[in-house]
Amino acid sequence: MRTKPLLLILPLLSFALRTLAQNPSPVNGMVKDSTGRPIAAASVTIVTASGAGVHFTKTDANGAFDCKFPSPGDGLSLKVTALGYRPFIQTISSGRSPFLVTLSPLPTALAEVTVKSKTGIQASGDTLNYRVAAFKDKNDRVIGDLIARLPGIEVDEKGTISYNGKRISNVYIDGENLLNGRYGIATNNVPVDAVEQVQVLERDQPVKVLSGYVPADNVSLNLRLSAKARATTINTGEAGAGNDVYLLSFSNLILQQRVKSINYVKSNNAGSNLQRETADLGVSSANGATPPPQPHAYLSMTGENLPAVDEKYYLRNTDHAVNANALFKLPAEWALRLNLTALDLKRRYDFSQSVQYFLPQGDTIGYHESQFNTDRHREWQVQAQFEKNSTGAFVKSSTKLNIPNATERGDAWQNGRFMQQRLPVRQQGAGNETQIVKALGGRHLLQYNSVLQYDHVEENLYILPGLHENLVNDSVGFLQLGQRVRTEQIYVHQSAAFRVRRGRLVWSFSAGGNYERNHLRSGLQVTDSAGKPTNAGDRFSNNVTFENLGLFASANATWMLPRGVIVAEAKPAMHFIGYTLQGENGARRQEYFLLNPTLEFRKNLGRYSELQIRYGGQTTFGHVNDIYPGTILVNYRQFNANAAPLPKTGVHSAMGRFTFRKPIQMMFWQVTLSAEQTRQNFLQAFTVDSGITRITAMDYDNRQSKYTASGNYSKYIFALSLQLSAAAKGSLQTGNMWYNGDISPFNSHQFSLSMAMQKKLTFGAKISLFGEAGKQVYRLEPREGFAAPNITESVKAKAEWQQQLTGKFSITPAYQFTSYRPSGQAGIHQHFFDVHARYAVPKWKSTFELSGINLLGQEKYRQIVTTANQLSIMEMPLRGRTLMVKYSFGF
Repeated sequence: MRTKPLLLILPLLSFALRTLAQNPSPVNGMVKDSTGRPIAAASVTIVTASGAGVHFTKTDANGAFDCKFPSPGDGLSLKVTALGYRPFIQTISSGRSPFLVTLSPLPTALAEVTVKSKTGIQASGDTLNYRVAAFKDKNDRVIGDLIARLPGIEVDEKGTISYNGKRISNVYIDGENLLNGRYGIATNNVPVDAVEQVQVLERDQPVKVLSGYVPADNVSLNLRLSAKARATTINTGEAGAGNDVYLLSFSNLILQQRVKSINYVKSNNAGSNLQRETADLGVSSANGATPPPQPHAYLSMTGENLPAVDEKYYLRNTDHAVNANALFKLPAEWALRLNLTALDLKRRYDFSQSVQYFLPQGDTIGYHESQFNTDRHREWQVQAQFEKNSTGAFVKSSTKLNIPNATERGDAWQNGRFMQQRLPVRQQGAGNETQIVKALGGRHLLQYNSVLQYDHVEENLYILPGLHENLVNDSVGFLQLGQRVRTEQIYVHQSAAFRVRRGRLVWSFSAGGNYERNHLRSGLQVTDSAGKPTNAGDRFSNNVTFENLGLFASANATWMLPRGVIVAEAKPAMHFIGYTLQGENGARRQEYFLLNPTLEFRKNLGRYSELQIRYGGQTTFGHVNDIYPGTILVNYRQFNANAAPLPKTGVHSAMGRFTFRKPIQMMFWQVTLSAEQTRQNFLQAFTVDSGITRITAMDYDNRQSKYTASGNYSKYIFALSLQLSAAAKGSLQTGNMWYNGDISPFNSHQFSLSMAMQKKLTFGAKISLFGEAGKQVYRLEPREGFAAPNITESVKAKAEWQQQLTGKFSITPAYQFTSYRPSGQAGIHQHFFDVHARYAVPKWKSTFELSGINLLGQEKYRQIVTTANQLSIMEMPLRGRTLMVKYSFGF
């Protein structure tokens, strides 16, 4: 009975096989490596969805292959393998013959050496892996809380991260660069539970095709996510309220393989600086591209020295922020990144300061001022970037639009005289940066860099009532002063580079040009009692056009050592600079030829240490803000002008750095020595009286020197559950000062020593201690007589006790202390005490917190700032005692 169905099926199968045999499916192409060199004898297989092979062949001597086989249906893939290369697989339906297959090399055997430790740290080549579970604390909320405690890593008060004394460039999320240098968005918003490992990439080369051609010297972090974080959308929020304070925030994170985004809305008036979270903290790695110059701010309402304590004690703010960041992975290794930031910030800055100048002739001039200012800042930033980052090619085009606007208002008293100030600033900026790198084959690379930038800034300073009548209005009183400044800036950079590798030697040659054009217009207006404005005169007016065309080339020889590199480079450049000044016929034109050499040696000494030695010579030129001749009222007590040639600054610097790390023993230390010699053709001359400072850049052969020695140490002692760290820095600087017609050499010595300790105790407690002591010595050396040195000693200390009372409840008291003691004056001491209580509800994924800030009621902060001939005592009111109840949640 069963033979009849088989008899009917067999003819149909026979017909189908004959049909397939008559219509073979052709698949052909070429197989090359990342440099374009053909790979012979590579295995080429056509496989089904289950992995079964349908057809097999090998590439010929030219890397070519040709497959003709009877297709059994859809779901077929092309698989290519070769010894020493990563396997390549692609569905046949996603491409058409001929296939161009590029195989990327496998890591070297050295990079595969992995050293593991049960203590939570793992070393694999140039990558360190910190296991989050081994370092996580129950009170950690975001990954930044944990990173600050990792051995070998330091985080300063601005959120800047350093590894063994070296600043990091980027923070990647699962290997993706979502944020560039604005990594505070990640460290402050990615939950600690979403991260499985924090990886330190000690030799990070973000451009894959440049690997092996440009020696990487960047340090980056990578947040390796947990499987759960990749599969779900993460939502977190906070809501808090207290005595005249509030805090609201909501964050949404999508951290999937193809799509990553971090988005949030935040608002607070509790001293949390939302602008700092979006600051660019990373170290740029342009790989040949030149970053555009930033617009120069000409006017201010005189800036105060910010207190050297946490911002939560003094920042009187109302901040609103919206931030959206998204990265979309596209086919063929392309990616699209979008970043949007909107800020609305309102700040109150009240301060007073007493300033004394000790002049070389033995005179002492001083003034006292008080200000009560309100600053309203609104800013939009939009950036879109297309990128392809493969082993055969790199393409990046990033377009950015920046629109910051600010208005600052305030009242001021100087030596008993009252005035009102207003400073609106309007700015628009747009630019594009494009970089293309292509492997040409035969171990050759071609690179193209382009930077285009445009900025327009309008500044207006109004001061009521009028002042400085003797300087601006022939000693006749008036109602108001108005200083106006308009600047436009265009910057263009175009360059191309060719790189070739021959064994361990890499040659690089590049050529290109920079063009910078700045136009400055400024004028000072006097408004009389009838409300009629008039110009203060030509000497307070500027109409300057500045152009700098630089044609440059470079020759670079890089010798790749087994575990190091030697680099020799020269960057000859020809600068054609011209500028026109108001009242002059014709333009001033100057030409300069520069060499700009660089020498660097870097070598791993053994398994754990590295030595780096670097020398560089660089010459830069001034911009329009350095050559305008008309006087500008910078603020109510300062006038600026220039009577110098085009500023030219030549810097010769040398640096030596020795680093040592033993990750498994969690020990890190480094020592850095540096020297810098600077020569300038100008010197700023200060003319000071009791209420006004006039600064003029003067023609002068100005030479300066700076020598610095620094080091840091970090160690975790397992037997004691104790983490120790220490840092020391000393510097010597020499130069010249020009005050009230007298030029005097000066020298300054600065030294600081800091130590920190974290200790876990057996009864659910943890103690953290930090201390820093510093000394600054400034000495002016007049031509006649003797000037006593200006000495300031400072001490800072922090102590924190975290007590876990139960599995859900903890309490953390914290204490801070600052002290300043200037020579010849009484010391200034300040104390701060905070308490935080936290109760976790794991079932709700929620936390309740009660915080008390400045419980000792410190009302005023005092700080002393000294220079070679100046003593300034600043006072600023602090936020009062603050109690806040906060609820945090996640889902």
